[in-house]
Amino acid sequence: MTSYVGVGCMSGSSLDGLDLCCVEFTGDRDTDVWGYRILKALTIPYDADWTSRLAGARNLSGESLVRLHVEYGHLLGKLIKDFIDGYSLEVEFVASHGHTIFHQPDQNYTFQLGDGETVSRYLDCPFVCNFRNKDVAYGGQGAPFVPCGEKYLFRAYDICINLGGIANIGIRGQKGYDISPCNYVLNKLAACYNTSLAFDTDGRIASQGQVLNNVLEKLNSLPFYSKPPPKSLGAEWIEENVIPILDTKLHKIPDLMRTFVEHVSSKLTEACASARPPSEEETPARKMSILLTGGGAFNRTLVDTFKHKIEIIGMHLGSSDKETINFKEALVFAFLGLKCIFGECNIFRDVTGSESDSVSGSIHLPLSTTNDYCISYFQKKKSSIG
Repeated sequence: MTSYVGVGCMSGSSLDGLDLCCVEFTGDRDTDVWGYRILKALTIPYDADWTSRLAGARNLSGESLVRLHVEYGHLLGKLIKDFIDGYSLEVEFVASHGHTIFHQPDQNYTFQLGDGETVSRYLDCPFVCNFRNKDVAYGGQGAPFVPCGEKYLFRAYDICINLGGIANIGIRGQKGYDISPCNYVLNKLAACYNTSLAFDTDGRIASQGQVLNNVLEKLNSLPFYSKPPPKSLGAEWIEENVIPILDTKLHKIPDLMRTFVEHVSSKLTEACASARPPSEEETPARKMSILLTGGGAFNRTLVDTFKHKIEIIGMHLGSSDKETINFKEALVFAFLGLKCIFGECNIFRDVTGSESDSVSGSIHLPLSTTNDYCISYFQKKKSSIG
């Protein structure tokens, strides 16, 4: 078995900052059995200027967006370099999700901010990014991608749910899709309640509200939810379809937040129920285990509401460490980058609806390297660790 050390980077639609996760993957490429160990992880919050720039990027002109693409690449490169140097990390590769500005797979395009060649200017190792475009080019949703990592790294769980800006589900590493908006909406409502708030700590504001049944009905009846997977969501859809329903001029914000929590937890439960094998629909053989990660996993009102609902259908929340809960997506993108460098499949057609499985990601090399750099770089990793 051999080990590989890389950094995964994740910037989600909730705009809470850049997640950086240095992780050691230990595995056997012949058997494709893998484990992981987080060496160091942290979240770097965006300052007010970058939060504003990222939030408004969809409205920029073409020239301004290209400029931001490069400027964010410089920011990303500097932050990654500072992370590596500041903690004296010995890193062999870096992989980044980028920051999604547009995601319209039905119109055949998606765009993640952070120019790869610009980022690589700061690194001494391969940098992998641009994971979504190939899948979209082959007719896929370009999301979600975490089921690949879940298949190899989180075998102990039947279902993996990430509560980020958008809530998504992975089922035994074989199927996955976006369920509903999540922190993207809750964070907006928290900021409306108090401009100093970036999010609703522990779901305290939501816990003070009452469910508005008429609003809940409108949310639950959105056409997206009747579409079968594969399917994915973007910020554009949320702004057009969800935000107008949550009218802060007509309703109290705690009530809107509690209503949205009820909406999300209901959609999560429906997704979990649909994941039960047909043979167990009537008489479940055991309680299926669910791994809950992402910032929303610390929203007690949301988690308690969801937990109550899944217990009714005979499922339970599995346990995990705090670092995995916080950094699972960054960790998984590091693994996707490793797979890309190996030239091995890291995107599954059964998850995204693409015409084919694929090796996705663009590899950007350090200065003054040859075309076979990545191959020779990893051929050096021959040492056995047991």
